[in-house]
Amino acid sequence: MKKTLKNKQFFLAILTLVIPITLQNLISSSLNMVDNLMIGRLGESSIAAVGLVNQYFFIFTLCLSGINAGASIFMSQFWGKKDSSNIGKMLRLDIILSLIASIIFFIPAVLFPREIISIFTREIEVVNLGIKYLRIISITFILTSITQAYSTVLRCIGIAKPPMYGSLIGVITNVFLNWALIFGHLGFPAMGVAGAAIATSIARIMEMIFVVISAYRSNSIVFNRNRDNLSFDIEFVKMYFKTSYSVILNELIWSIGLSVYSIIYAKIGIREVASMQIANTINNMFMVLSIGLASAAAIMVGNQIGAKKEKLAVGYATKLGILAPIVGLISGILLWMAAPIIVGLFKINKDTLDITISVLRIMAVFAPLRFFNVIMIVGIFRGGGDTTYSMLVQLGTVWCFAIPAGFISAVYFKMPLEKVFLIITLEEVVKIFFEAKRLKSKKWIRNVVEDIENISIAA
Repeated sequence: MKKTLKNKQFFLAILTLVIPITLQNLISSSLNMVDNLMIGRLGESSIAAVGLVNQYFFIFTLCLSGINAGASIFMSQFWGKKDSSNIGKMLRLDIILSLIASIIFFIPAVLFPREIISIFTREIEVVNLGIKYLRIISITFILTSITQAYSTVLRCIGIAKPPMYGSLIGVITNVFLNWALIFGHLGFPAMGVAGAAIATSIARIMEMIFVVISAYRSNSIVFNRNRDNLSFDIEFVKMYFKTSYSVILNELIWSIGLSVYSIIYAKIGIREVASMQIANTINNMFMVLSIGLASAAAIMVGNQIGAKKEKLAVGYATKLGILAPIVGLISGILLWMAAPIIVGLFKINKDTLDITISVLRIMAVFAPLRFFNVIMIVGIFRGGGDTTYSMLVQLGTVWCFAIPAGFISAVYFKMPLEKVFLIITLEEVVKIFFEAKRLKSKKWIRNVVEDIENISIAA
């Protein structure tokens, strides 16, 4: 462990990626927080409408996350072998697939907003406000797909700051325009929910423009004038989906699992649902560093495998496996201490407040395990090209353990929220056995770009 903590080269590589990626995640999270705080002043119906629309957008972002994560596996390994031509091809494929996904979500949002909102609620006022918001904000599906594709390639080639700055520009723009358009300042009429939608859409445009321009200015790999170097045939697409399908499926499995957890909590009571929403919102702010570490791990490991430096990749994986729970322990201690203070900011009754603090402290205790699991599944195994094993671990622990155990404890044994949540969270313990065994076996190392030269490239 001492060697791990004293390895300057390792920590320099980690910090170069982790800091900007983590800050970007914090900035992006604050964008939704700002919307909720400002829209909340319009009343419960307005904030409910925006929240339900964001559920639809959340499903889209998970789909997009799977597409980009799959592309990042190849881009990282291509970068490791200095194969700039195929990075350009993968970027183009990533953009095409992301745009297809965005159009699939965009068209229903424009043509059938009422049907989409009605899936979540039948309240007429909420539905009408949601329709207004969704129709305006629908353009952000396309904008986000472009932004995320370029952000992905920049991170994979070690340029992580532009996406962070783009998110910052988006947040600043959104806050200012929310103030002007929602409440009617600077000569604008008070537009309410519609104003919030316009503000968010303009913010996404500004973010996209900055990231795309930065991408083309940062590295010639992104801006390749040779069309032949950007073309690809069906074999190239097959190569992508052979590895990436399980990443996309993993995101869907995880998102559906979260929805089922919510149903389980709802079986206990409405107060418990509110408590979990607050707890998850707070916990996500403390877990953002785990996502930064995992993203950095995937890129670092992928780079080394692409460069055929498997021993170095294994060394990085081992060090990250030690570092993750240490960082998780620190985050858990901070969460435990801060829980009563942060929960106290919410206007909830004492019973709900006490339950929420208890849940947050369970989350704090399990933080080291969760950090380790995230860095293995989202970082090391994914960066190593071992996407199918990660998917199976997620599928098995969520659907074969956590969901059945949680449902039985809530519905049949009528346990309180804290105990039900504790049982569900034991999933993190189960995962460790599978992940530690896989890490030690080194079977997670798969050079997915090794035979790329054999793929016939279309002219």
